[in-house]
Amino acid sequence: MRRFLFIAITFLFCAQIAPAQTDPSLVGNCEPSTAEAYLDVGNVRARLLNTGTLFYRGSPSVYEVPKGSGLHSVFGTSLWIGGLVDDEIRAAATLFGPHEFWPGPIATPGVPPEQCKDYDSIFTIDREQDLDPLEDGFISPRVKEWPAHLGAPFKDVNGVLGYQPEEGDVPVILGDQMHWWVMNDAGNVHGLSRSNPLGIEMRVSAFAFKRPHGLENVTFYRYEVTNKSLKIIEKAHIGHFVDADLGAAFDDRFGSDSTLSMIYFYNADNDDDGQYGPAPPALGVAIIQASHSRGGLPSDFSGTRSGEFMTSAKHEATGGGVTGDPSSASDFYYYLSGRWKDGKGFTEGGYGRGTSTKPSPMMWTGDPVIGAFWSEVNTDGAGGTIPPQDRRGTGSFGPFELEPEDTATFTFAYVWARGENNLDSISKLRRLTQAVHETSSIILQPRQEPIKFVDGNLPERPQQSFWLDPPFPNPGNGPITIKFSLSLDGPTEIEVYDVLSRKVASILGGFQQAGRHEASFDTSDLRPGVYTIRLQSNRNSTSRQLTVIR
Repeated sequence: MRRFLFIAITFLFCAQIAPAQTDPSLVGNCEPSTAEAYLDVGNVRARLLNTGTLFYRGSPSVYEVPKGSGLHSVFGTSLWIGGLVDDEIRAAATLFGPHEFWPGPIATPGVPPEQCKDYDSIFTIDREQDLDPLEDGFISPRVKEWPAHLGAPFKDVNGVLGYQPEEGDVPVILGDQMHWWVMNDAGNVHGLSRSNPLGIEMRVSAFAFKRPHGLENVTFYRYEVTNKSLKIIEKAHIGHFVDADLGAAFDDRFGSDSTLSMIYFYNADNDDDGQYGPAPPALGVAIIQASHSRGGLPSDFSGTRSGEFMTSAKHEATGGGVTGDPSSASDFYYYLSGRWKDGKGFTEGGYGRGTSTKPSPMMWTGDPVIGAFWSEVNTDGAGGTIPPQDRRGTGSFGPFELEPEDTATFTFAYVWARGENNLDSISKLRRLTQAVHETSSIILQPRQEPIKFVDGNLPERPQQSFWLDPPFPNPGNGPITIKFSLSLDGPTEIEVYDVLSRKVASILGGFQQAGRHEASFDTSDLRPGVYTIRLQSNRNSTSRQLTVIR
């Protein structure tokens, strides 16, 4: 399974790029959506909304794990998307309101919808309740009302044009329970981003599995984004803004994992006071699939630049300034493309700004399990920490291009894991997310039988994955052994950096085949101290901490 790398792209913006001025002819007069539904077939109960947000419409927010426990791991999530139209930054986004998506399709390209209330619905199909009874000839009301005329997927059994469930046509769903809805960003004025609409229609599928081994704590959200305007959307980015309250809200921390295309949240200590208690969980949000109607998802279909890119932004829960919450189209767009609100990129160290001049495509990329730099538990390479707080982050994909009638599809996975302690929860989260990536081709196939991993359990580490083991012995002095695995053939480097991010040694370089490998290195020439061993191959990178003693 290919990874979508967390890599920030720096754009050279021309002087003619200007803030958007709302054109009344581009927006309709739609009312906000009131529809909601609950994804609850597995061990998660999640509120779904047709507004561009998930889980939160006002108190209480609902992302309950385990289902029925009264404990919640996400306060709210918002879909963000931004791009350039005629060199103008446009965005459809929200924090917790006002919302910038409205229910229903864009029937005529370039023409905003006149009204949206007729489409203010979320449609549900449950495999056990609605599809299995079809074998006995029973057609449930939800099967009859499936909105195939709006683009909801179905299997044409009788060969006659249109959806005819009485003649054998049947909804096609992902997972064991799927909710489907359609929305657009042209229904009314964008009150938060203050931009013209992009003119996009979005078909959304939220799905989960009942009780397969390992997936009962995972939920999935798939977006089919179609450009219904008459103009090209260039350098587009899409992402999820996540306010993850892991039980208690103010004791959380944040991290990024490029090898898994994931942002994640974890508890600062091993006791989530008043909520999850000892051994609190970790939550990750990963992009597991991205595709384009013209094939693949290169950033520039002319062939001048191609690849898959993932960016992550993190900002404080409160506060203004260039690192605070976004309030304009450019603010949202810069966060989506891995930059602060003034357009400056993240830099390693501290809070990601002003500590160093070394650019970083992500926030807090180090491994907190081993205390590696740069993470919230090691902000300076010497063990400096950041106080826990109410954390928010954005995981995004881009850039990509949408010509009129182009469609790009993205699937986000919300992965929840609980280990023996707060840090072990991160390790378990990574293993589960890795398994989701490795089985995504199965997960994204309609109506699969229950998914089982190796011997009915999650694999500890699937073959042909990308990882770097901690060096052994560690701490040490003299020869050490480094074990690693590559997901793809390609140029590979293993290098050693000191606490000031200076390269002090090269362990390995050159072309390597996919699979497991082992390298050795003699630390005798290094001064005592803490070092970072960094593995880079193709567009993947990861690191481990090494302590040299005498």
